Amino acid sequence: MSRLTKFFAAIMAWVVPMTANAEGTYFTATGQEDGKALIFRSLKAVPAGVHEADLPNRVIILWPYEADLNGMPDADANSAQIAFEDALMPLDVNEIGRQVLVVTGNNRKEWHWYVKDFDSWMAQLNQRLATSPAYPIDISHTYEPQWSSYKDFLAEVNGL
Repeated sequence: MSRLTKFFAAIMAWVVPMTANAEGTYFTATGQEDGKALIFRSLKAVPAGVHEADLPNRVIILWPYEADLNGMPDADANSAQIAFEDALMPLDVNEIGRQVLVVTGNNRKEWHWYVKDFDSWMAQLNQRLATSPAYPIDISHTYEPQWSSYKDFLAEVNGL
């Protein structure tokens, strides 16, 4: 079991569903890790018109941050993370990639995506961020054409 798989499994064990947004596309849930709160925002289902195999590359963007005892970002980090996420939103289309999950808490924020072509997506991301400040992010990717991590997350949440 990879480090990422163990980490993801540990998070999922604590998820408690809370609310859905007005559009019904996303839901939020809370959980705990190491005694600190986590907030999850996830798509409720694979978006209409998306075939998982067309977006086979799972991308995780990790932004570690310093936090107080609760593990959540302070106001400055939160504002910068919102600006970063806003810059990514034009890439969230069926032909390029889809953001499926955001995890915040325990001194990090993660954005989970599935994208068509990792190199092309990275080039577009770099273009979108060309005039932005340098962000303290780490980006990793794996080939996952069945979206199994995302589906496992949904199954865990729906099973509670």
